[in-house]
Amino acid sequence: MAVITISRHFGSAGELVARLVAEKTGYLLINKAKIADRMRSIGILEPELSFFDEKNISPADQAAGWELESRRRRYLEGLHEYFYDLAIRENLVIVGRGAQFLFHDFPPALHVKIFASMQSRIERVCRLYNLDEAAAARLILEQDRDREAYLRQVFGYDWLDPTFYHLLINTGVTGPEEAAGLIVTAARLKEEAGEITAQELEQRFWEQEKAETPLDLRGEGNRQSGTAPDFAHPSEAEFARMLDFYRIKWLYEPKTFPLEWDSEGTVTEAFTPDFYLPEQDLYLELTTQKQQLVWKKNKKIRRLKEIYPEVQVKIIYGRDFRGLLKKYGIEEKGE
Repeated sequence: MAVITISRHFGSAGELVARLVAEKTGYLLINKAKIADRMRSIGILEPELSFFDEKNISPADQAAGWELESRRRRYLEGLHEYFYDLAIRENLVIVGRGAQFLFHDFPPALHVKIFASMQSRIERVCRLYNLDEAAAARLILEQDRDREAYLRQVFGYDWLDPTFYHLLINTGVTGPEEAAGLIVTAARLKEEAGEITAQELEQRFWEQEKAETPLDLRGEGNRQSGTAPDFAHPSEAEFARMLDFYRIKWLYEPKTFPLEWDSEGTVTEAFTPDFYLPEQDLYLELTTQKQQLVWKKNKKIRRLKEIYPEVQVKIIYGRDFRGLLKKYGIEEKGE
């Protein structure tokens, strides 16, 4: 069954948004009134109910002894069993009470945080409770402190940590009706997504991107020694001849290393070294240009080493390349 948890700052209209979500989805709304009915059924009555509901036990209260802690533990166990029991049978909208932590590992759950600026909250609290701004601000801070301390004390988590939520909605700029619509849409999309994991989606998009990427960026068409690769420059063919003469195994352009990506994860810059020597686990890049003219290539190699520090790569400059050819009696062809 689906569960929507709504955590809210006091005065941010979270309760109103939750009611609208329940109306739009037909889910059962679990708020203070529902919880009070359940707690009465197991013998927890007012004022004890209000004393434990989203309240921390202060050091002064703790000094009263274990009896208070025992009664509170009974309240929490009853509350959490109630949530779990209902979640098996019903679709739920749960307001507060740490439900985002209780159902953190429950895949069908959608966790929402409702917040607003302090000024927006003060204006709303003034309107609802007929308070002046100073009194409204004090009440907001008191309620926030209680909820934060309660959640830390019961669950050991920070309710402001955004990693616990799928949606963060600012009702200072988004009206309650619009906020409820966003939550309902998110719940529907989450349900339609089913069991497809993030890893599966990333793999799917990667394969699609790979299929659409030009051949030269993918580094395809690479061949092992003994075949006839389509070398991009005559100097590469000469270098391959030298490697063959000394029976050094090589691959021509076997791998492309992405170096830069745009905001959507599309590769915008990549580097394909000319040769790979498997036995030496070494990539080689040839250049027949003068050393001072290959700064772009040097920049790419520095970037490659930053991203892939385990990769060994070496650039062979024009002077070194010509020296090798001369040493081994091979005539250089082309420029």
